Amino acid sequence: MLDSGGLMPVATGAQVRITDGKLSVVDGPFVEAKEVIGGYAIFELPGKAEAVAAAVEFMQLHKDFMPGWDGTCEVRAFAGP
Repeated sequence: MLDSGGLMPVATGAQVRITDGKLSVVDGPFVEAKEVIGGYAIFELPGKAEAVAAAVEFMQLHKDFMPGWDGTCEVRAFAGP
């Protein structure tokens, strides 16, 4: 195991979604999902606004290079000690 840790509550996060080719940002909390997490990326950023902006850029790349793909990128902070 390289890393493990808790996440802050979903109420403090955001999701950046692509549905039918449209990008949107939704603040938490979210309904509990039963989907499998396909992967994750860890960034060190100063705050939620910058994290959401990075997620929008990340999802825009998917929209540009994977037409027809639908998905969600959830923004969450690590819980401190």
